[in-house]
Formats: sequence, structure tokens, C-alpha cells
Amino acid sequence: MPEQPSDLDRPAHVKVVFELPSDGEDWPPFSREGLWAVPLDRPDHVRLDNVPWFARDAAEGDVFRVERDADGTLRPVERVEWSGNCTIRMIVWPDGPFAGDLGRVLDRFAAFGFEGERFDQFGMVGFTVPPEADLAAAKRVLKAGRADGSWAYEEGCVSREWQAAG
Repeated sequence: MPEQPSDLDRPAHVKVVFELPSDGEDWPPFSREGLWAVPLDRPDHVRLDNVPWFARDAAEGDVFRVERDADGTLRPVERVEWSGNCTIRMIVWPDGPFAGDLGRVLDRFAAFGFEGERFDQFGMVGFTVPPEADLAAAKRVLKAGRADGSWAYEEGCVSREWQAAG
């Protein structure tokens, strides 16, 4: 009987490279984004394991079918399972009420059940928003912060529940 590969033979994480469309105004600042993913039992399936900073329609925990290109780079082909998580990204303005303090922003949204990361180079925070988070209350704070000059935000990947909440 052929020997089956063990978990030790499989890498703990791989990079999946997403192509990023430009908005025509030098944003996003990259043409590609590599996201960490965990290989699954099927050789062409991975589960994303970090917040997408720029890739659209992807959230931490989503399962993607991937293919290797001619250079050996893993590329997403299609999302085959949605995690239920949303992705929200913010740029925190240095001259706003939070004075660019990314840690304070992360703490503020942790109260709603958001899990976040920071990208200091761009003054950004990225959030994975689980389906059980207090979506309506969080959206009120997001909108208020946009209105008072604390931040700008974008909805990178959202659910119908997110859209319906406030």
C-alpha cells in the first residue's frame, strides 16, 4: 500500500497571490497581495488565515480552490466556501480624533467582536468581522468616525446581514 502523506509533509501555511485591480489613483499601492492560507485535505483547496488588506470578496476563513501558475505561485480560482466573516478595512487619519493611533482603533472595535490587524506603513487596520459580531452598533461607530474625520473605511467583503444592519 502506498504511504499516505502525513500532516508533517504538508506545510502549515502557503501564500495565495491575489491580483489587485487599480482604482486609477494609485490605490491599492500594489498590483498583487499574498495572503496566508492553510492547505486542506484536497490538494487544490486552502483556507485563508489572515485579513485581506486589499483583495476584494475574500475574508479570513474562506476556502478557495487554487491553481499553481507557470512560476509555481498559488492563485485563487474560486471561493468554494464562505466563512461567514466580513472584511472591513480602515485608514486612520493622523489628524483625526484618534490621532492615527491604530491600537486605540483596534481596541474600540474589539468591543463589537471584531478581530483586527494593523498595517503601520499605511496607517491601516483590517478587521475580520465574525457573523455573531454586533454589526449594527459597529456600523454606527464606523459611520460616526468617518463623519468626524477619524478614518475612512471600505467593505472588502460583506454579508447580507452586514448590508442590512444600519
